[in-house]
Amino acid sequence: MITPKIIKNLYLNGGNLQAIGRKGTLTDVYARQGTLDGACCVYSLMMLLILHKKLDWNDLRDEELYPNDSFAESIRETFLDYLIGCWLGGHEFDWLSDLLNNKCFNANLSKVYYTERNKDTTVTRHELHKIIKAQLDKREPLMLAYSKKKGCGHAVVVIGYSKEKGNKLRLYCLDPSGPLGFLQVWNNIIDLDYFSLDDESRTDYNYRTEENVLVNKILIIKDDKPKEPEYPF
Repeated sequence: MITPKIIKNLYLNGGNLQAIGRKGTLTDVYARQGTLDGACCVYSLMMLLILHKKLDWNDLRDEELYPNDSFAESIRETFLDYLIGCWLGGHEFDWLSDLLNNKCFNANLSKVYYTERNKDTTVTRHELHKIIKAQLDKREPLMLAYSKKKGCGHAVVVIGYSKEKGNKLRLYCLDPSGPLGFLQVWNNIIDLDYFSLDDESRTDYNYRTEENVLVNKILIIKDDKPKEPEYPF
């Protein structure tokens, strides 16, 4: 039986998926579209920030009930107030990367890396896959986007992987488009055709929607001095 390699800051507590947040205590992780304002990129970004201990779930809710720090307030004002991110196209990864690397956020985020295929300054398909695996080998999460044949795309958070037969790298994902059940750690799986190079005919596979997709964008938050998780129980 293949055991997935899962990121560090992730726990099942009472059957619910949680992480250690910015206050050093357990907080909910999963954000489903419809519970916050924004498109799939915004939901995935909020989960990524919680997994990096930059936010608590309550930071994204009522500010009067859950007072928070200036970083959390800036995140909420930028991504949640005034329904920013609710456009049908959502936010693009390059825009998110530029925004999070500016002076408003960079005191709390060491560096945000954005990488996309098919642009002059970015990587090949196989190089992108290697970056994904390297990040997960450090047991750190990442945001990932894929495109479909019809041209639309979707964003998820990758929290683990396993190597499968047939040169597949299986990614375990938190997908904001569907429910996360009791005792579930992930709610979508994407198989990367890991050893194919740039052959577009050999696509990746999304198990949730049962269709071929093409993984083509990632966003990674790099901490200068990553901390080992504390076990609060």
